[in-house]
Amino acid sequence: MKILNIFFLVGITIISSYAMKDIPSKELVKNLKVGWSLGNTLDAHCLENLDYSEDQLASETCWGNVKTTPELYSKLNELGFNVFRIPTTWTGHFGEAPEYKINEEWMKRVHEVVDYAINTGSYAILNVHHENWNYAFSDNVENAKIIINALWTQIANEFIDYDEHLIFEGLNEPRKVGTDVEWNGGDKEGWDAVNEMNAEFIKTVRATGSNNSLRHLMIPTYAATVNGGAITNFLFPSDDNKLIVSLHAYTPYNFALNTGEGATDKFENTKEIDSLMNTINTSFIKKDIPVILGEFGAMNRDNESERARWIKYYVKQAAALGIPCVLWDNGLFEGEGELFGIIDRSSLEVVYPVLLKGLMLGLEEANTDISSKDEQNINYNSCKTNDFLCKAKMAEKCYDEVFKCWLDKKKANVCRKLNETCGKIWISNNKI
Repeated sequence: MKILNIFFLVGITIISSYAMKDIPSKELVKNLKVGWSLGNTLDAHCLENLDYSEDQLASETCWGNVKTTPELYSKLNELGFNVFRIPTTWTGHFGEAPEYKINEEWMKRVHEVVDYAINTGSYAILNVHHENWNYAFSDNVENAKIIINALWTQIANEFIDYDEHLIFEGLNEPRKVGTDVEWNGGDKEGWDAVNEMNAEFIKTVRATGSNNSLRHLMIPTYAATVNGGAITNFLFPSDDNKLIVSLHAYTPYNFALNTGEGATDKFENTKEIDSLMNTINTSFIKKDIPVILGEFGAMNRDNESERARWIKYYVKQAAALGIPCVLWDNGLFEGEGELFGIIDRSSLEVVYPVLLKGLMLGLEEANTDISSKDEQNINYNSCKTNDFLCKAKMAEKCYDEVFKCWLDKKKANVCRKLNETCGKIWISNNKI
């Protein structure tokens, strides 16, 4: 009986620890199709209205959204999403210096929501979000680094056994809050502060060891923007191949985000999106630096058909460059604010199905174009007539591509055409 118990305990230990694939981030992002963000939920904060000492979990719903459920993530995964960003505000949920200990009840709840996402077979991105201690000022950096170290040591250890399906994002839009350069690309003080905080985040997570030594980490430019000098003054470490650039782009601004003068409900041209993608491509993709557009979206202006055209184009251009996009959904459908709601989290009804269809069409068309290019680059009929070993290897490679095609839910005609090509490998040809 003791022997059986020992084997049982060993089995439990093995099951609870997930093997971490040692792959570079530029390979990992190929598995990320399109994402969805749990906005205004775990990142909600109501320090002035709630007594956090009485209820650590009330903040999840204090901005009006319902408590998150596993059914929500199952539904989203069925709809085609396989990346889930989980914005999380930790302020109010950790103690005083020097430990800055995270409340156990809050950590448990965050852990539950991460599991909701990962249990669908998808990828999860966990971050620190609406914090007031990491503003990008030179006189704040040292204190911010202390808190980054304390919080991320705890978070990294909490999820230390999770495999590559869990990604950590160190900061959300770090910037000089309240200044003229807050959203305009920053200045030297801001750039330097962000670079220092990113470095501290990487060092902290890596120091926890085990799977975290291979953990894929997202680090932002100043304010996670491509504007001004944010990119040219961004330091991306060259000695760690498991890092991803985190960018946010609500583009074109007047169509997607602006609520003031110049705002429009018409998607009239693609110039701003083209410029955005060209900047990302030139600055990162062509240099083999992976990028995730961790936030994008266009608020509702009673213009679903326009938004559908916009999102189809946006996602297609990004996917063609191998850039996964994560759609911002803050659960808001009514009022005068930023209306980025997509799915009703109570009924699980997609409120804007035409918009969602546009997103998936953009993704499919990009994948179809990529598949066509890949097929053109591979000559599956290059083996000599009697070189059966060559044909066997070529057929194996070809059918692997067919499997990936169906797995990625690409258009059926593309997968069938590729399958037919595989069958022709064994037909005799004129090569000798």
